Amino acid sequence: MKTKLLSAFTLALCITAGAYAQDSTSMSKKEMRQQEKAERKARMKEDLKNTSQAAGETATEVGKGIKRKAKIAGEAIDTTARKVGAKVNTGLDNASDAISTEARKLKNKRDSSRAEKARKDSL
Repeated sequence: MKTKLLSAFTLALCITAGAYAQDSTSMSKKEMRQQEKAERKARMKEDLKNTSQAAGETATEVGKGIKRKAKIAGEAIDTTARKVGAKVNTGLDNASDAISTEARKLKNKRDSSRAEKARKDSL
C-alpha cells in the first residue's frame, strides 16, 4: 500500500511538473512571438523613417535643380530680351535716319525748285 501511495504521489508529481513545464513553454513561446512582433514593428518604423527621409532629400534635390534651371532660363530670356531690344533700337534709329534723310531730300528738292522758279521770275 505504501508503494501504491508512493507511486500515485510520484505520478501526480510528474503530471504536475509536466503541466508546469508545458505551461512555461507556452508562455515563453507567447513572449517570443510578442518580442518578434515588437522587433518587426520597430524595424518597419525605422524603414518608414528612412524612406521618408530619402523622399525628403530627393524632393529637396529636385527643388534645387528646378530652381537652378529656372535661374538659367531666366538669365537666357533676359539676355535674349536685351539683344532683341538692342536690335529694335538699332532698327528704329536706322528708320529714323532714313526718314530724316528723305525729309531733307524733299526739302532740298522743294528749295531748289523754289530757287529755280525764283531765278526764272527774276530774269
